[in-house]
Amino acid sequence: MQERINKIKRFKRWVTSEVLPSIRKNGGYIQGQENLDGETIKEALTAAKEVIKQKDLLIETMKPKALFADSVATSNTTILIGELAKILKGNGINTGQNRLFEWLRVNGYLIKRKSGDYNMPTQKSMELGLFKIKETVFTYPDGHTTISKTTKVTGKGQQYFINLFLKENN
Repeated sequence: MQERINKIKRFKRWVTSEVLPSIRKNGGYIQGQENLDGETIKEALTAAKEVIKQKDLLIETMKPKALFADSVATSNTTILIGELAKILKGNGINTGQNRLFEWLRVNGYLIKRKSGDYNMPTQKSMELGLFKIKETVFTYPDGHTTISKTTKVTGKGQQYFINLFLKENN
């Protein structure tokens, strides 16, 4: 018990004799600063200010992109997979519609078995909210109808795949 009290007293003495006076004098405390001269501290603060300035500049340049990404992710507008391929191409990803379809099938986002649901989204990708299915009914002159299903990429899916491909590309 006495050892614990001694530790508390040493800690209090350290705080009141080193830390608080340093904060009052310099605006902060750096462990081992007693070995630093004033010029070194000023250089470190100047360098830190420059780093903060560069990061603030980067944040300012990224704001429009972040705003665009947020608006795409929350939009109700869907696009065709071929249009997503064009967006990816515009972002430096070497792909086209056919290669993107193949990649989506191989990586489990679209169904790859040759049947009526070929190129339809997998359950996993639907649960992630990456795709929607647009159904169009065609009525022919002889009276019969057919339903065409088209896989479309949601705003969330657009952001998901762009980020995924850009990470893979870097």
